[in-house]
Amino acid sequence: MKYYFIINPAAGKGTAARLIPRIRAAAARRGTEAVVHTTSGPGEAEEFVQERCLREAGEELRFYACGGDGTAGEAARGLLGTENAALGVIPCGSGNDLVRSFPGRDFLDLEAQLDAAAVPLDLVEFCGRVAVNLCNCGLDANVAHNMPRFKRLPGVSGSMAYQLSIAHTFFHRLWKDATVRLDGGPPQKARLLLLVAANGQYYGGGYRGAPLAKPDDGLLDVCMVSSISRWKILGFLQKYQQGFHLEDPAWAPYVTYRQVRRVEAEFSSPVTMCLDGETFQGTRMSARILPGAARFLLPALPGEAGPGGINGLSITE
Repeated sequence: MKYYFIINPAAGKGTAARLIPRIRAAAARRGTEAVVHTTSGPGEAEEFVQERCLREAGEELRFYACGGDGTAGEAARGLLGTENAALGVIPCGSGNDLVRSFPGRDFLDLEAQLDAAAVPLDLVEFCGRVAVNLCNCGLDANVAHNMPRFKRLPGVSGSMAYQLSIAHTFFHRLWKDATVRLDGGPPQKARLLLLVAANGQYYGGGYRGAPLAKPDDGLLDVCMVSSISRWKILGFLQKYQQGFHLEDPAWAPYVTYRQVRRVEAEFSSPVTMCLDGETFQGTRMSARILPGAARFLLPALPGEAGPGGINGLSITE
C-alpha cells in the first residue's frame, strides 16, 4: 500500500504546508513511507492523482487531500473510475465542510488516518464536472465568489470571511427567475434566492443547508429557497446556518427540499454557480448523483477497533 499526501500550499494560509513534519513523523512511527506532493496550482492535484493511478494500477493507493473541499474535489476527480485508490481528507482549508458530515471523527489524527477504513462515497456530477461535497447557485454562490477578498485580511477565519461576504453580497441583486426540473419531472417556475444540490450537509464554513444529506445514500439533496424580502433574509440565514430551516414553519412557504437523483435548472440571466467552493457563471445547471463513485477513508471513532477494525462500515451507520 502506498500513501500520498497532497499539500495545497495556499490552503488555510499555509496550514497544510505546516503539517508536513507531522505527516513524516506519523509515517515513520508506523514504518510506512509517505510521499508528500505539494501542488503547483489549481487543477494540479487532479493531474497528479490521475497520473499515479495509471502508473501504479497494480498497487493499493491512498491519497490524502491536505487542504479544503476544493483540494478534496480535485483529488476525487483524479481517482474517479479507479478500483485501487481511496480518498482521504485532512482538513486544512478555510471551510472544511465535507468532514463536518462525519461528526465525532478526528480527521486531523494522522495515525487514525493511516489506519482508516475505506467506505463508499457518493460524488456529484455538476455541469459536466465532479464535486465531492456540494454545488450551489445564487446568493450563497455569490458569497463564495466574493469570499477571497475577505480571506486575505489578517486575522479573518473562513467562517468570518463568509459572514463578511454575506454582508457585501446583501446589497446587490439577490433573486433570479428559474425553471427547475427534479428527476426529469414537470418544469417548475420559481424566483430563487438560492439552489443547493448536496452530497454533504454543510458548506460555507459551517452552514447546514442540507441537514438530511448522507454522503453514501445514492441521493442528491436539493434545497431551493424562493425570494425572501431583504429585511427577512438575515433571520432566515440564522436558521439556515443551524440547519433549522426545515423545522421552522415560518420558513415553510419559502423552502423546497427534495431528495432526488438529478436536478436541472435554467435561469433567466447569468447566475453565479459554485462547485466545492470554486465559482463560475452560467444560465443552465445540471447535477446528478454518482452513487458509490469513490472510496473514502474514514478514521475510526473513539473506542472503535484499531487498524482495519471498521472495514465494511458504511458512512450512515
